[in-house]
Amino acid sequence: MKKIFAFALLLLPLMLVGCGEKKFKLDDYMSEITTTYFHGQGQGVDASVSVGRREIDYKVDGKHGQTCDFSLVEVKFANIREESLLQVELIIDGQSQDFTLELNPVNHIYMGDLGYAISADSSVAIVVGEKKIELENLTNNFAVDAEQALEKARVALIDQIASCYREGQFCGEGYLKLLHEEGGLFDQLFWSFRLVCEQGVKYDVVINAQTGEIVGVNL
Repeated sequence: MKKIFAFALLLLPLMLVGCGEKKFKLDDYMSEITTTYFHGQGQGVDASVSVGRREIDYKVDGKHGQTCDFSLVEVKFANIREESLLQVELIIDGQSQDFTLELNPVNHIYMGDLGYAISADSSVAIVVGEKKIELENLTNNFAVDAEQALEKARVALIDQIASCYREGQFCGEGYLKLLHEEGGLFDQLFWSFRLVCEQGVKYDVVINAQTGEIVGVNL
């Protein structure tokens, strides 16, 4: 009986550590996360809507702040245009609204945030001039969704996450975005996760969204 009791005491610290690990949720420290990605193209127009949440006071400083929902609308033309503003019509679940996008001169993409999260089940279309582009929710066909990608990143960076702790508190933030085709560099979608510790150290994990395979880790 004494041996059993002593063995139980030895197991107790291990059980406590295990419980501590389960309590940590990377999702609680995400300063930006894309959860849904709509995309469509045709007639020389490439359009997408990335949906998720991000920091209201957006700073990549290793400190996680209050977040808000977003739906980032992007339109790119096969032939570069220089107008600073682009008027489009958004049709979401049959409801139409006019929306203004601003040109990012760095990548020549017109962008604008709706300020709320479109439902993953919504039907989405964008009308540019006389061109109507139907968008498909590509995340429905992913091998790993955003939550699963976060878990893969957490496991891959388990030691690096531990290094972000200071006096028992996690001091860091995470970013999960989708890398998509830019100029034909690649034809697949990838989850790109970045862990930023408060002391400025950054770690990255890239996951193939179609296969779930981790294709890159930068420590």
